[in-house]
Amino acid sequence: MDKKTVNQITFYKFNPKKMSSSHEMVSEPQLSVVIPVLDGEDHWKALIKDLSFFPDSTEFLFIGSGNQPTEFDELVHQFEIGGRSHWDRSSTGRAVQMNRGASESHCSYLLFLHSDSRLSEPAVRFLIQSLKSSPHALHYFNLKFHDQSHFLMQLNRWGVYFRSHYLGIPFGDQGLCLKRDLFFELGCYDESVSYGEDHLLVWKARRNRIRLKCTGATIETSSRKYQQQGWLKITATHLVLTVNQAIPQFILLLKERIGSW
Repeated sequence: MDKKTVNQITFYKFNPKKMSSSHEMVSEPQLSVVIPVLDGEDHWKALIKDLSFFPDSTEFLFIGSGNQPTEFDELVHQFEIGGRSHWDRSSTGRAVQMNRGASESHCSYLLFLHSDSRLSEPAVRFLIQSLKSSPHALHYFNLKFHDQSHFLMQLNRWGVYFRSHYLGIPFGDQGLCLKRDLFFELGCYDESVSYGEDHLLVWKARRNRIRLKCTGATIETSSRKYQQQGWLKITATHLVLTVNQAIPQFILLLKERIGSW
């Protein structure tokens, strides 16, 4: 998706300055939150409550693969985010949907949230502070699962921490956030891949020497896939797919680093 196309795709008007309350500083980061939603999925309903924790200048872009649900308007107005929430439809595919949302955004920062994510009010504050302290970084949250009563899910949480903090590979379910202009300079999400578009965006950021920064706060995500399909199957599948995608990206990064010496 090139910048010309991005400039042409704008379907509604949003002015973050007009939405800011009088007590908010002009220097506060202005956020567009992009939430891809699959047709028939209903996790976004629980997420809406958490979106009310964001500053008044924040806009929320729900990009669905189906029509706007009948209860959408009622829910966003119930939690007082109706005037800055928008539902649009695009082709199916998380990368396609997130790129569509980014193209329609009006704010200087983009936060990509999976629809089954949950955020606390302190987590939002930590994100804002992280953006203010490192405005040009790619930010992410620590991850926990909604149901961590099983020890194996705690292992996964530790694995995510190791992967993101020590290997420098946070994933999309950790809530990736970066400057809008920077996102388009990186070429947006790769719509040609069948999986790992978030993974590839992080590698592009690393190749461009963009700092990865954890907000220090935690985001929650659903563990339903592990419950429905089995912990071992899902964990092993994710590990194999990640390694297969990471090895060529690491080699490319290494070649570019050596070439720049």
